[in-house]
Amino acid sequence: MEATGLLTPVVQYMVQLVDEQARLVGGVKAEVTSLQVELDFISNYLDTSGGKRKEHPISKVVIGQIRKKAYEAEDVIDTFILDTSNHTRRNMVEKMIHGSNHAKKLLDLARRIESLNKEINQIFDSRTKYAGEGAEASGGADSEEALHRRRKEVEKDDVEGFDNNLMAMEKLFSANGAELDVISIIGMGGLGKTTLARKIYHTTDFRSRFPRRAWIDVSQLDKTKELLLKILKEMPIPDELRRNLEGMGEDELKETLSKYLKGEKYLVVMDDIWKTDFWDEVRSVFPNNSNGSRILITSRNKDVVFKASHTPPYILPFLNKDESWKLFHKKVFRGGKCCLKLEPLARELAEACRGLPLSIVVLGGILANEKQELLTWSKFIGVNRHLTRCKDILALSYTHLPQYLKPCFLYLGAYPEDFEISVRQLINLWIAEGFIQHTHNMDTEDVAENYFEQLINRSLIQVASWRTDRRSAKTCRIHDLLRDLCLSHSAEEKFLEVRTEVNHLVANKSRRLSVQGSIDSYISSNPSHSILPRSLLFLGQETNDFDQNHSNHWTWVHKNFKLVRVLNFGCVNLSIPPTPSIGKFFHLRYLGIKSDALKVIPTSICNLTNLETLDMKGTFLNRLPKGIWMMRRLRKLYMSGPVSFPNNLDPDIKALWNLQVLSTVSLTPQNVGLIVKAELANIRKLGICFASDDSNNEVVLKSLIDLPHLHTLKIISCSERPGFPISFSSKITKITLREVTFDDSGFMKVLGELPGLLIMKLQRICLCSRNYLEVIEGSFPRLEVMKLENLQTKEWKQEKGALSCLKHLVIKECTELTVLPSELCSLHALRDVDVLRSSIESVITLQNLQKNLGFNLLIDPLPGDNFYQ
Repeated sequence: MEATGLLTPVVQYMVQLVDEQARLVGGVKAEVTSLQVELDFISNYLDTSGGKRKEHPISKVVIGQIRKKAYEAEDVIDTFILDTSNHTRRNMVEKMIHGSNHAKKLLDLARRIESLNKEINQIFDSRTKYAGEGAEASGGADSEEALHRRRKEVEKDDVEGFDNNLMAMEKLFSANGAELDVISIIGMGGLGKTTLARKIYHTTDFRSRFPRRAWIDVSQLDKTKELLLKILKEMPIPDELRRNLEGMGEDELKETLSKYLKGEKYLVVMDDIWKTDFWDEVRSVFPNNSNGSRILITSRNKDVVFKASHTPPYILPFLNKDESWKLFHKKVFRGGKCCLKLEPLARELAEACRGLPLSIVVLGGILANEKQELLTWSKFIGVNRHLTRCKDILALSYTHLPQYLKPCFLYLGAYPEDFEISVRQLINLWIAEGFIQHTHNMDTEDVAENYFEQLINRSLIQVASWRTDRRSAKTCRIHDLLRDLCLSHSAEEKFLEVRTEVNHLVANKSRRLSVQGSIDSYISSNPSHSILPRSLLFLGQETNDFDQNHSNHWTWVHKNFKLVRVLNFGCVNLSIPPTPSIGKFFHLRYLGIKSDALKVIPTSICNLTNLETLDMKGTFLNRLPKGIWMMRRLRKLYMSGPVSFPNNLDPDIKALWNLQVLSTVSLTPQNVGLIVKAELANIRKLGICFASDDSNNEVVLKSLIDLPHLHTLKIISCSERPGFPISFSSKITKITLREVTFDDSGFMKVLGELPGLLIMKLQRICLCSRNYLEVIEGSFPRLEVMKLENLQTKEWKQEKGALSCLKHLVIKECTELTVLPSELCSLHALRDVDVLRSSIESVITLQNLQKNLGFNLLIDPLPGDNFYQ
C-alpha cells in the first residue's frame, strides 16, 4: 500500500492557503505553516522509503491515522475560513455583535491546529516503538520479485496471434542498417511485451543473425553492477572469466563487457525496465560495431525509451475479438472443442477481458478447471473480480508512479466503466482538486497536461480520440482492470468512493464522491454525512431527476457538502436553476452545470469568489449577470452561447484578469470594449458570436488584436460586407470560422498571412461572389491542419508554394466540392487525409494522389453511396 502520496494534495492546499487566503488565516498563519511543514516532512520520508519495502501492518495503521488527522486539520481550517468569510460580509453593527465570538474561534483554531500537530508527531514517532525500522524495511524486494515471477509464469508462451507484431518488429530491426540501435516494445502490464520479446529472441532466424545474445530480466533493485553481471553471465564467456566476475568492480565489469562485445554482432534483451535513467548507466558498454547489433527493451513507460533511442517505440496493441477468442479457446479447451451450447457465453467472457492477454490467460486457467456447464460459467460474468492475480501484477504500475501522479491516476476511477473521458474536463478537475504542483516557470494548465502525458507514457491511460492536430488527446479511457485498481486503492485510502444503484447503502467515508445513478435514490439513502467531502461528481449517463419536484436537492447539497471544492452536475440536465444557496460554497473551485431551462446565471453564483472553472456547456444562456466582473479568480468560462456580456463595468475594477478561456459570448461594437477595458490580458482562447448582421463587425475583430496572449479564436455567425478590412492578431495559432459569409476571397488572403497559424477550421462557410475557394501563392506557411466542413463551394483553387507544411487535411460533408487543386501533389509533408461523407469526385482525386505521396487516407462514404460496395 502506498498511502503517503495522497497526502500531497493536503500539503499543497495548505501552501496555497497561506499564500492566497492570508487575510482569512492571518491569525493562525504560523500554526498552519508549521503543520504543513510537518506533513510535508512525513510524506517525503515515507515516500522515499515506502516504494522499496513491504509495509509492516503497524505502518499501515500509522499512515492511516496520520491521513485521518491531516484530513481533520483540513476540515477545521476550511470551516474556520468559511466562517471568517461570512463574518467579513457582515455590516459594521453585525461585526461588533459577533466580534468576540469570532476572536474566540480564532483562538480555538490555533489551539486545535497545535494539538493536531502534536498528535501527528506522536503517531509518526510510534512507528519505531511498535514496528521498528527493520521490520518496515524488510520484504519489499521479495514481494516485488515474486510478482515479477508470477507475471513471467502467466505470460510464458501463452499468447498467440503475434504474427503482425512480429512483422512490425522485423521492420524495426532492419531499420538504421548497420548502426547500433535500441528497439523498444511499450504497453500496459499484461499485454504480452515479454512474450513478444521471447518469440523474437528464440526465433531461429534471430539466433543465427546474432552470435552473441543475452536475455536479462531487469529488477527495480538492480544496481548498474548487478545488471552488468547478469548480461555477462548470459553470454557464452570462457569459464575462467566467469569464475572471476563476482570479484570485479563496476568499472572493471564495464570494461570486460565492452571488450567482449567489441567487433561482434550481438543482441541484448532487457525486459521490464522501469528506471528512466537506465540507459545513461549502461550505454558506454555497448560498442557500435557497425554490423547491425541491437538492444531490445520492454517497458510500460515510454519515457524509459525516449532517452535511449530516436527510433519510435513499438506500441503493443490490445488483441482484437478474433485473437482474444483464439487465445481463450486454446487456454480453456487445450486442443479440444467448445460445445455449441457453451460457445456464446465463452465468447462473451473472452470479450469481457477487453483484449488484455493477461486477463484471458488467467481467466482461461480458472475456467479450464471448472465444469463446462452454463450454470457454472455464468457465475464468471463480470470477470474482473475473479482476476486478482492480474490486479497484483498491474499494481506494480501504480507502485512505481511518482507521488504527484498517484492522485491524478486514482481520480480516473470516478468515471464509469468504459466511459470516454473528456481530457479538458479531467485536467480542469485535477487543477480544482489541488493535484497540480505549482511552478514558477509553467502555467498550471501546462503542468497538468504534462501529468496527463506522463500517464499515457506509462500505459495507464488509453487515448480514445485525438484532436484535429493529432498532437493532443481529446478523450481517453482506462482499462477495466486498471479502473478496479483505482477503486480498490481509493477505498483503502478514503480518497474516492463511487455510488451506483446497487451500492447506495454503503456508508460514505471518502473525501470524494462520484454518483453514477439516480440522485433521488442516493439522497433518500443518505440523509446526512458524517464527514464533509470535498468533491461531488455526477458522472455517467444523463439523468433528469433534479427537477421542480425536488427543490430540496440544493438544500441537501449545501448541508452535506458545505466545504466542497468541486461540484459537477455535468450529466444531470437541471430543469430548475440553482437556488441562492449555490453562492455559499466559498471553497468551490469547479462548478459544472447543464440545464435546458437555465437562461440566466443566478446572481448568487457571482459570490463564488474562489471559483476557477465555470463549465456550462450544454446550457444556452441569454446573458451574464453584472456580478460576473467580480469573479477575480475565474480562469475558464465555458458556455454553449451565444451569451451577452453585461454592459456596465465599474472603470476602477480590473476584473476577470485571471480569465484564460471565454466561450461563447455575443460581442457587439458597444460591448467589445469591455473586454479590453477589463484588461483581460491573460485570455488565451476566445469564442465569439455575432448575433446579427452588424455592419460594424470589423470594429469587434480589430479590438481583439489588443489581447496579447490570444492564440485560439472561434468566430460564429459573421457576415462580411464588401471591402471588409479583416485583420487578426499575428499571435493566432488556431482559428475556427463557422457559419460565416464572405463577399469575396480576401479573408483567405488575410488568414494565409498569419505567421503562426497552425490549425484552421472552415465550417459551413458561404462565398457569395464566387463559387470557389482560393489559396494564393506562398500563403499559410506554417499551417499543419486544415479542416473543410460543409463548404458551400464547387471548386478549391490553389497556387504553388501554398500550404507547404500541411500534415493533416479533413474534408467533411463537402458534397458540392468536386474539383480539387492539382497543386496538392506538391504537399510532401501531408501524412493524413480524411474524406468524410463528401463527393465521389474528391475521393477519386485523393485516391490517385495517395499513390504518389503515400499519405494515410480515411474514407467514410455518403449514406446510400454504393460506389465502394
